[in-house]
Amino acid sequence: MDKQKIAFITCVNDEAEYAECRYYLDRLHIPEGYFADKICIQKAPSMAAGYNAGMKDSDAKYKVYLHQDVFIKNVSFVSDLLEVFACDERIGIVGMVGKTEMGTTALGVMEWNVGKVIYNNEIMNLDFPEKGSYAEVVAADGLLLATQYDLLWREDIFDGWNFYDISQCLEFQRAGYKVAVPRQKEIWCCHDALGSNFTAYFDYYERFLHEYKDWKGVCRERDSRELMECARIREYALQIPQLREALEQLLNAGEKAGLREFFQNPAFQKFSHLREYEDIVYIDWMEEQNQSDIRFWNAHMSASQLLGKLRRLKYALKRIEYDAEDGVESSIWENYSIYAVARACAQYITCKDKIYQRLGMVRADRHQFL
Repeated sequence: MDKQKIAFITCVNDEAEYAECRYYLDRLHIPEGYFADKICIQKAPSMAAGYNAGMKDSDAKYKVYLHQDVFIKNVSFVSDLLEVFACDERIGIVGMVGKTEMGTTALGVMEWNVGKVIYNNEIMNLDFPEKGSYAEVVAADGLLLATQYDLLWREDIFDGWNFYDISQCLEFQRAGYKVAVPRQKEIWCCHDALGSNFTAYFDYYERFLHEYKDWKGVCRERDSRELMECARIREYALQIPQLREALEQLLNAGEKAGLREFFQNPAFQKFSHLREYEDIVYIDWMEEQNQSDIRFWNAHMSASQLLGKLRRLKYALKRIEYDAEDGVESSIWENYSIYAVARACAQYITCKDKIYQRLGMVRADRHQFL
């Protein structure tokens, strides 16, 4: 393998989202003498299969497997990552957040307790050992996993989109390597995910239990309370595609009254997966009530056009927040009302005061519309 090369490997099914991911990858400072590749895997049947395809397509010693909705805000990411690997040649795989003990329930497996990341607009600033440049963990979140050795991902077992990450961490430990989470002075990454897909999650949990049943901390038995909780979450997950389809039909038809009535129901306001649709409806209602000169929802716009417009606003605000681009303020005000900007800040931005200051929003602007 080429020791001077680092490859960024991503499974992609949303070109616009990946374009934003690439924007941050292209900003990274690459140490002198090193080279970076970006490998896009499309139409992958599973995350593990896609990552295996990317691995086989690259001779880079260092590989970074990341989701298409991950934005690396730390421009020194590559050199910082290389420093972690240089600490100990036994470090095989590095993640941004991880856990020191395996959970004993299906959902407990995904409860991280070490590291930092921005998840949507929430800062996950978890515990970290007092000393050392990294913490050794048993598993790390698949939002971003970097390796300095190649091990095949278990696509033979995890042929979907769940548990491929924890499995790979355990496979590295089976091979005698460590899983590490680096000490981050400033958060390295943002995971711009609206929510996990739990439709097949528990099916893959059963596969995980079967393959790693002898691993320390893996619980073999599941009590009735956990089974009931699993059933409830699965039912919730199965509703999401149907609700999205119904909402997109209403958006395409311009049925604003029906959409407003839908989101007046408190039961649907809790669905994080529907947040973008709710934001579009809310922004349109606020602009109508306040007779805004700039309207977010213009005549004959389709659902995909509306969602794209909202995401472009979100991405522009995040670039300001992460000091990733200058001069976008005028473009924002040319295309979006203060109601749209205030709503997007509330929903998707962590350091809101920074955005308010850069955009010249006075205190009254910040809250009265939300």
